[in-house]
Amino acid sequence: MAPTDTQDDAPTSARDQNGDRILAVINYALLLVGISNGLTVLIAAILAYVRKDNADPLVQNHFQFQIRTFWYWLAMVIVGALTWIFLIGILILLIANIWLAIRSVVGLIRLVDGRPHSDPTGFWI
Repeated sequence: MAPTDTQDDAPTSARDQNGDRILAVINYALLLVGISNGLTVLIAAILAYVRKDNADPLVQNHFQFQIRTFWYWLAMVIVGALTWIFLIGILILLIANIWLAIRSVVGLIRLVDGRPHSDPTGFWI
């Protein structure tokens, strides 16, 4: 009798779900690190775009939240950069980074608790 890999076949989907959940946690960490460098926010968005269609619904909700967080943050950074000369841009950039930190922490807490976002496409938390 040949050995079978039935044990490895069953946990594959569970491993994928856990992998996506871990990736969502890593994405939240990348968003937080992005406050200081900006590049990791882009990396988090790309990873979320790549994995969102294959993830389970809870993690898919968080990936959507991360993608929207990226786009809203990018819009605020662009406005802040364009208004930098008027000094209001400094305030806009500061608010954008505080907003990014709050959204990332709240999203991470909800993910760890196993809760989805009520409105992952909304601007507010």
